[in-house]
Amino acid sequence: MERYKPIIDDWEAFREECQKDAVPAVRRNPLKARKSFEQALKKDFPEAEKSDWNSDVYRLPRSKSPGKSMLHWRGEYYVQEESASLPVEVLDPRPGEKVLDMCAAPGGKTTQIASKMDNRGLVVSNDDSSRRLKSLHANIYRTGSAIVDVTNYDGRRIPGTEKFDRVLVDAPCSGEGNNARRSFEASSSHEREHLAELQYQLLEKAFQIVKEGGVVVYSTCTFAPEENEAVVSKALDEKDVKLEDIDTDVESRRGVENFSGLEFGEEMSKTVRIYPHHLNSGGIFVARFRK
Repeated sequence: MERYKPIIDDWEAFREECQKDAVPAVRRNPLKARKSFEQALKKDFPEAEKSDWNSDVYRLPRSKSPGKSMLHWRGEYYVQEESASLPVEVLDPRPGEKVLDMCAAPGGKTTQIASKMDNRGLVVSNDDSSRRLKSLHANIYRTGSAIVDVTNYDGRRIPGTEKFDRVLVDAPCSGEGNNARRSFEASSSHEREHLAELQYQLLEKAFQIVKEGGVVVYSTCTFAPEENEAVVSKALDEKDVKLEDIDTDVESRRGVENFSGLEFGEEMSKTVRIYPHHLNSGGIFVARFRK
């Protein structure tokens, strides 16, 4: 991770947090949660604390396993890292809209979209892995996300006849910000190069199938500027889209304008980076486009 030392705001805090497990978090599901949800949650997890930037997110003690609670099995909450709830907040889906989650499994963001739409409209939840559709279907059913249709396409080849109000591209990435996946180890240059090409192709498809004036949100869980700002900068250069400023109260830093000899431009200040020490959670990058 030493390659990222120049762009991380507090290197020592970052290194220290990378040696710990993320703080467990759950996202309240308004479609299923009862009025007594918080009381019931604190009965299972007395030390649960509500996030200070997202009223649906609760932080739990590091020693707890939220997947074993009946609240989880009844679909009243979804186990999700706190930082992972940001892309859908930035997407801001509205009831009655048609929304695409392009790379959806296992369904955390799809179910969050459906809940924010109050089960009114249509969410197309797509994933290219048939193996992962089982968990996607299970989470959709458990959370009562009744407006979701599941499809199984390579995101780059989703049929172009549909036009969506909003598209989420939570792209496959090197996962450097995911401790459980790769223990915060840096990716190789070959991996970053290969993934950046795929990520850009997914964004190209998103711009094709979103309506004029529609919103596309691009997110990854990696620190690599080659997969983040470089992909966003290329899209701004080559496509008829603009980048919108992300207004959020979450502790974060703005995207980087340059890195290791690469120039991305001042527009990257409209994007957001969350590092593990900001929320005791995973790392994430988010950008919001308007077509």
